[in-house]
Amino acid sequence: MMMYVHLIFLSIFLPASVISESYDAIEGEALVVRCPENDLSAKVTWYHTDTRKRIPEEEEGSRVFSKELFLWFLPTSLEDSGNYTCLINYPDGSKKGRKMNVQVHPYKRGMCFPSRILYANETRKGKISCPTFKNYENATIIQWYKDCRPLQGERYFMHDPYIFIENLNKEDDGYYTCQFTYTHRGKVFNVSATRIFISEAKHSSLPVEILFPKDEDVKEVELGTAFSLKCQARLGIKKQPIAVVTWDVNKIPAEYADEEKIHQEIIYFEGQHQEYYGEATLTISNIEHTDLQSSFTCVAMNEMGNTRSTVTLRLKEKCPQ
Repeated sequence: MMMYVHLIFLSIFLPASVISESYDAIEGEALVVRCPENDLSAKVTWYHTDTRKRIPEEEEGSRVFSKELFLWFLPTSLEDSGNYTCLINYPDGSKKGRKMNVQVHPYKRGMCFPSRILYANETRKGKISCPTFKNYENATIIQWYKDCRPLQGERYFMHDPYIFIENLNKEDDGYYTCQFTYTHRGKVFNVSATRIFISEAKHSSLPVEILFPKDEDVKEVELGTAFSLKCQARLGIKKQPIAVVTWDVNKIPAEYADEEKIHQEIIYFEGQHQEYYGEATLTISNIEHTDLQSSFTCVAMNEMGNTRSTVTLRLKEKCPQ
C-alpha cells in the first residue's frame, strides 16, 4: 500500500522534472514567482521540489509564503536558491506540476546589477517594460539604468511600467534595469530586474542549451591534484549580443572565488553551421576536502534567458591491491 501511495506522489511531481522558468534575484530584495498557469479556476499548491515540503499561505511574520499562483519571498535569502514546484489541481480532478528555479545572488555594496538577472527582450520599437512589475501591487519605479548607469536625458520618458526611448540608434542596445519599491504590511522592499534591448538584430536566438555537463553530475577527483571542469553551451545562430557561459562556486561567481586556487577561462566560437557556442573551463589547482562539500554551477545565458547545470565532486575509489 505504501509503495502504491509513493508511486501516486511521484506521478504528480514527475511532470515537473523539467524547469519551466528561472528567476534570479539579489539577496535582501523582494521576489515573486508566478506559476505559469492561466486557468484561474485551478487550485495551485506550492512545494519545495527536493524535500516535497508544502509551502503554506501567508501568516503573520511569514518571509516565504504562497498565495494562489504566486510564491513570495519577502525578502530573499541566499538559502532560498533551489527548485520549487507549483502543483496545479484542475476542477476535473487532473493535476500538473511545473518546476521553477530560483537563484539568489549575494548582495555586495557598490556592485553592478548582475547581468545574469535577465529577462528576454519583448520589443524593438523603443518601448521597454519592467519585468515582473505587474506581479507587485502598488509598486513604484524609482530609477531606470542602462548598463548599470542611471538613465537621464530628454530622450527617455518613464511611465510605469515602461520606459520610452526617442530617436533610437545602435548605442541604445544594452542592458536595461528597472529598480522599484514594493510595500507589504507597512514594510518597503526593493526589487530590481534587467532585460536586454536590441534595436536591430542580425542573428537568431535559441533557448540556451548546456551540452555538458549534465545537471547533478558527479565527478571523481583525487586529493592534492589539479582538476578541470568544462562547460559548453549552445547560445544561438551567429554571434549573440548577449552571451554568457561561466561558473559559480557555492553560488558565488568564479571571479570572486579563491583567486590563488581557482582559475576560469572562457571562449566563444561558431560551429560548422554558424551555431554560436560558449565554453568555460574552471581549473582547481589543488583538490582539498573542502571541495568535496562544494557545488560548481555552470550558468549559460543569452537574450532569451538562462539555464544552469550543477556538478559536485567525490573522491575516486581506490582499486583494491
